[in-house]
Amino acid sequence: GLSESTLIPKQHIINRLYFKPDASGNGRRLAHHLGNTMVRFRQIEAFRCLMVAGTSVGAARKMHVTQPAISRLIADLESDLGFRLFNRTKGRLEPTTAGVRYYKAVEENFLGLERLMQVAGDIRNEEPEGLTIACLPVLSTTLLPLVLRRFYKYHPGVPVSIDSCNVPEMLVRLQDLKVDMALSLAFPPLAGIAVEPMMEAGFLCAMPAQHRLAQKEIVLPADLEGEDVIGWLSRPLPYAMGKSLLDDVGVFPRYNIKTHTSHTRYAMVANGLGIAIVEPFAAKLWSAHGVVTRPFKSDRKHQYVLAYPSSGVRSALTHDFQEAVMHVAKDYDFGA
Repeated sequence: GLSESTLIPKQHIINRLYFKPDASGNGRRLAHHLGNTMVRFRQIEAFRCLMVAGTSVGAARKMHVTQPAISRLIADLESDLGFRLFNRTKGRLEPTTAGVRYYKAVEENFLGLERLMQVAGDIRNEEPEGLTIACLPVLSTTLLPLVLRRFYKYHPGVPVSIDSCNVPEMLVRLQDLKVDMALSLAFPPLAGIAVEPMMEAGFLCAMPAQHRLAQKEIVLPADLEGEDVIGWLSRPLPYAMGKSLLDDVGVFPRYNIKTHTSHTRYAMVANGLGIAIVEPFAAKLWSAHGVVTRPFKSDRKHQYVLAYPSSGVRSALTHDFQEAVMHVAKDYDFGA
């Protein structure tokens, strides 16, 4: 067994709070089982501290135990796992390949545990409930501020974390329950994610004010033949949708510059590096930088959705935020 110095602080207080021995001794057995569970956790904690600190002395200092206690915890963990976490050469501990691989999994789980501890602390301190929203970068600078303005009329002071990311990253966060809601382009059905339609929007052609196509009321696909067009990087949704607008009608412009974000596409146009097929949200922002837009003729539209973790329970705040999104989306003025 481990010495008393390697147990978590105040272990006896935890046992006393959660397990009251009865005449049969069941409570004592449960407390003993809890102790074993916490010892295993202590081994993992020692491993993580050793990886972060780099030395057993540093790990011992972080955990407020002795250096021999750290060594014993690591040795016991290696015995339980069935593989070596460190090579011991000339008094130094060097992580093995297996140790590095295991550390990645440990770190992921510790981050989740730290999040749980943070939530528990907020509850104890009566901190207000908050929301974490994943959002496409272009929506976070256009639609989302208006949504938040409406939401804060009814929930002033509620913490809201905004995670601006692309669609694949958004889907991972939803499936991992890292966000409460996402404002996204539509995507194929995925396990663990529920969606509802939010709005749709047509395509625009963005160009410098002096460009020849600025004289047209509507830009046709054929008008882009031979033009320098800001292209799409090979990302599943925007790439397939945007590039096919021209490929499907046999139009093949020059794609000297490629990107995957809307604001970057507008910025390239503003600096005279080409024209671009774009979504309409950022048109107002970039008109002040000499970018003009015209409707681009196409039967297709951008489809935007609200997405949620399907396994999560939606709070009243989530419902109110959803209402604010739908209200703003319903009457949104693109101004293009």
